[in-house]
Amino acid sequence: MLPHLCFSPDYFRKGKKPVVEDSGQNILVVGATGFLGPALVEELTLAGFRVICGVRNLKKAACQLTFSGVQLLQIDLNKDINPEVWLSRLKEYEIDRVVNNVGIANCFGGQSMENVNVLAPLALFEAAQFYFMDHEFSATDGATPRVIQISTTGVDWPDCDKFPYPASKLLLEEQLARLGDLAYIIIRPNVIYEPERGHLLLEQIAKIPFIFYIGHEQIQPVHCRELAIGVARILTKKTVLKHTLLRAVGPTPMTWKEIFEVSSAALGKSHICYCAVPLKLAQIVTMLIQKLPEKVLSRFGILSKMDPDTLVMMTRGSTGSNKEWLQATDLRPVRLDETYREYEKGPEVYAAFIASLRDNSIDRSTRQKG
Repeated sequence: MLPHLCFSPDYFRKGKKPVVEDSGQNILVVGATGFLGPALVEELTLAGFRVICGVRNLKKAACQLTFSGVQLLQIDLNKDINPEVWLSRLKEYEIDRVVNNVGIANCFGGQSMENVNVLAPLALFEAAQFYFMDHEFSATDGATPRVIQISTTGVDWPDCDKFPYPASKLLLEEQLARLGDLAYIIIRPNVIYEPERGHLLLEQIAKIPFIFYIGHEQIQPVHCRELAIGVARILTKKTVLKHTLLRAVGPTPMTWKEIFEVSSAALGKSHICYCAVPLKLAQIVTMLIQKLPEKVLSRFGILSKMDPDTLVMMTRGSTGSNKEWLQATDLRPVRLDETYREYEKGPEVYAAFIASLRDNSIDRSTRQKG
């Protein structure tokens, strides 16, 4: 995942929460901070899991992960590449499930992409295979996923090997597939979005009169909460899922220009004009923009450091069917326009909208407007 600013945990507390029934299971979430991580932790908590959050920065984690019953475990994927290290943790915390959500797109802060994206998670998976084989499960329960690997879009590009981030994720997928005795699921999300969070804030971009975009390729943005709720459902369903690859994509293929148009229209905003920008120019401008103070970047809805390769990955086309994802999760697809239309109505309405995703219900008037 790309580095993100710390945001207030109050964001996750809006609206009435359902009654939580303890599942009696401990789940280790590696990569519990950042963008997707806190949503995963909250949804797993609401699903009844006792969540142990594997994090590198305890201070940042304490800011983001204040949900009831959550424990913090300090790890360092730059160093934890020995399966024995992970095995001792799995035993100490009596882990029943594992979710790996870690991934760095560039080697910032002296980290090794090979260690963080491949070797450390692989060591965890090898330890998990030995650990879970040593436990007694029923025939059915033993075939349900013990490990979920959150991968990335771009892994299936023909030239994936030219891009270090998706190439490293593909290598980990291949290594995980060799662990035949481990019940796992790989989830490949498309570009993930949610209002007030992420590396591009569409509600902030909607305020800008002139919009610059790159390329005409299509992607299928998926709502952060759809992904997090989907993971929780997969781990609580009785249906057997094992050695499965799921592509978590949004319902509608869209270009970046269309994404800006749709989200802005849902927010009641319009732009004076749209300007297509050559990729090379955009890469140069991006590098210059990232030198601006963090407060200035935040004001324009830019919350992460993007290098030229990351910009290429964000503008490459990536589409596919979400049928298997929806079947595995029993979710309904969440459209970009309805998300921002509900968000525009205020915090309480948006919180109710998020709650409706958990129980698959949504107000009939919302359906008609869509």
